[in-house]
Amino acid sequence: MRPRSQTIGTLGRSPARHSRPQPIVAPPPPSGPPPPEPGLLRRWVHGALFDNVGLKFLSLVLAVTVFLLINTDKDREITVRVGVKYEYPADKVLVSEQLDEVRVTLKGPWRRLRQFDERELNRITLDLRNAPSGDVGITPDLITNLPPGLEVMSIIPRSVRVAFDKRVEKLVEVSPVVAGRPQHGYVVAEIKAVPPTVRVRGGERLLAALTSIRTTDVSLDKRTDSFDELAELAAPDGVVADPTQRIGVHVRIVEELVTRKVPDLAVTAGGDGVDPAKWAVAPATIEVTLTGPLLDVEKAKRDMKATVKLTPTESRPREAKVVVEGVKDGVGVRISPERVKVTPVKATAPP
Repeated sequence: MRPRSQTIGTLGRSPARHSRPQPIVAPPPPSGPPPPEPGLLRRWVHGALFDNVGLKFLSLVLAVTVFLLINTDKDREITVRVGVKYEYPADKVLVSEQLDEVRVTLKGPWRRLRQFDERELNRITLDLRNAPSGDVGITPDLITNLPPGLEVMSIIPRSVRVAFDKRVEKLVEVSPVVAGRPQHGYVVAEIKAVPPTVRVRGGERLLAALTSIRTTDVSLDKRTDSFDELAELAAPDGVVADPTQRIGVHVRIVEELVTRKVPDLAVTAGGDGVDPAKWAVAPATIEVTLTGPLLDVEKAKRDMKATVKLTPTESRPREAKVVVEGVKDGVGVRISPERVKVTPVKATAPP
């Protein structure tokens, strides 16, 4: 006899089902981005700066090296100044304006340009010995001592205009030039050059209008005595004198002579034992004319006095000669009038 469970199973019934526990479903996350984890930004910055420091430093060095190599190999342009000198014909004079320098644009690798000094270039030589009047070109082949790797792109100006005149010599006078004034009371009586003439060279048309050549300034400030001094020639543009020649300048200084008038000089009676208050003088003033060195005349005007010499025994009116005192020897004195009338003054009786 079979068990019950087997009998039922054979009859087609399905075996009993076992119940399974249901999984726990988590609630859906809230909408929007999750809140940042505390300290995340600090850790990221720290890692960016300090993680793999050696590798990052090597990358930086390689990047800078590549940048420098690329830039130093790149062509650049700079503009420099180059001096100009002339070679003239022996029998001619350049009368046109002379060019002192030109501006040259150079092109080349920046590495070479940075090390370049414009003073390395030689001055441009313009050979005018066989050149006719007109425009003379300034070409790149005139730029010498140019470092390798650099080339001339342009020159400004590209040409210079030249004009010539026949070179001649001429004997001209020397005109001494002085500056300032001697000390008060002194004047310049004579100025002369030694030698008085000098030979100069220049263009024929220029020298045709030249009659004299000036010297450099000779100072007269505070001078009271005559003197001699060497001076240089101040030749005008286009005129050449011997640069080694010195010109002596002789200056003669003397006292200044003047004539001054004193129109109202008072006349007083005087003499040993004479009381001026007891005498009347008519006219009471005279005019005095002084002639002589300025300093002596100025001193005389301050110090001089006009008197009439009397004696204590005189008591009657008379004409007397006026005497001017306080005037240094060498100063001329002219008096007008030369004689005056002196009259004793009567004493007034008390009332």
